[in-house]
Amino acid sequence: MRRTIIYKPSVAESVLVALEKCNKGAIDVLLGAEPGGNKRHLRTAISRLRKRNLIFGERIGKKLVFALTEIGELEAQKITLKLQMSKPKRWDGKWRIIIFDVPEKIRGKRDLLRKELNNFGFTQLQRSVWAYPYPLPKEFVELWDNAGILKYCVVFEAVNVTDIGALKQFYFPKHP
Repeated sequence: MRRTIIYKPSVAESVLVALEKCNKGAIDVLLGAEPGGNKRHLRTAISRLRKRNLIFGERIGKKLVFALTEIGELEAQKITLKLQMSKPKRWDGKWRIIIFDVPEKIRGKRDLLRKELNNFGFTQLQRSVWAYPYPLPKEFVELWDNAGILKYCVVFEAVNVTDIGALKQFYFPKHP
């Protein structure tokens, strides 16, 4: 069985990535670029992003221009990384295993880590043990280091995994 890792960003996430790519963007440009052309969805997403302090806007002449806050830049980088990691790749025969033991006092970060590992396409083997079949970009490790959670994680590559029951959902190419 083959597991297709698909990550489809929300409208809000698309706005963050677009703003990251163009550094500053006029709202008119964003409204015209949305697939499907539903301006209400975009306005709602922008409003929510402003409330979460991920973007800020200022009026320049007749245009409303938005830019990312520092928190918004980090969030946009995380979304871009998710998009890169979800692209189909050829399996190199190695598993990237993450084991973590995050203290109870920072349970929120632990729950966030589990959620994000799932979003990135990892498979949960046990409660705090996750596997991924492709190389991890350095940005992935930096993301968790910046969040202060990497010190609770062990990341390694494994070639031979004897109990692959939970990993059968990934595609195993035939070896020559």
